[in-house]
Amino acid sequence: MKTIAAVILAGGKSSRMGKPKELLPWRGGTMISELVKEVAALQMPCLIVSNQPERLRELEWPGAVSVTSDLVASAGPVSGLVTAFRARSEDVLLVLSCDLPFLDRTHLNTLLAYADTVSDWDVVAVRQGERLHPLLALYHRRSQQVWEDALRKGELRLMDGLASLRVVETPPDLLDEWAVFNANTPAEYEQALCEEKRRKTGER
Repeated sequence: MKTIAAVILAGGKSSRMGKPKELLPWRGGTMISELVKEVAALQMPCLIVSNQPERLRELEWPGAVSVTSDLVASAGPVSGLVTAFRARSEDVLLVLSCDLPFLDRTHLNTLLAYADTVSDWDVVAVRQGERLHPLLALYHRRSQQVWEDALRKGELRLMDGLASLRVVETPPDLLDEWAVFNANTPAEYEQALCEEKRRKTGER
C-alpha cells in the first residue's frame, strides 16, 4: 500500500433521515465521532468533507483530523471525491460514508489487508452479498481525473464513474453485514440502536 488517508463524506442533505445523520447520538458520541475514533486507531490522517463544516469544526477530534467544505454543495460523492483528492496528497484514499455505525478498526484493517493482496486497481470496493459499497472503498489517485471530468460535466452518478475504472470487489463475505450497514433513515437508525442493545444485553 502507498501513502493513505481516510476520507469521511458527510456532505449529503440527510433528507431521508430528516436531520444531520452524522450528528445522531451513538455510543456516547455521534455517528461521525465514533467513526473518526475507529479511523484514528489506525493512525492515519482523516479528512471530513461536509456541506456545513462549521458545525463540525467546533467539535474536538482525536488524531490528525481536518474538516473541509465540499467543492459543490449537494453534488453527491463525486464532488466529495474531487474535494478530497484536491485537499490531500496521499496515493490512496480510504473513502467512507458517515453513516456506518458498526464499522470498526478491525473491519478497516481487514479491507486494507485485502487490498495489499491485489494489484492493478483504481478502486477496491467492499461487496457484501449482492451489493457493492463504493463508499466503503479505497480510491487510488490515478482515478482522480475520472472524478474531475465527471464533476465538470455534471455527471454525478458514482456508478457511472466506476464503470470506466478498474474496480476490484472484495469477496462477498470479507466483512459482515453489520459492518456495511448504513443508517440512512429513522427506521434504519432505530434498527442500529436495537442491534447495539442486543450486543450489550443479549435482548432485543
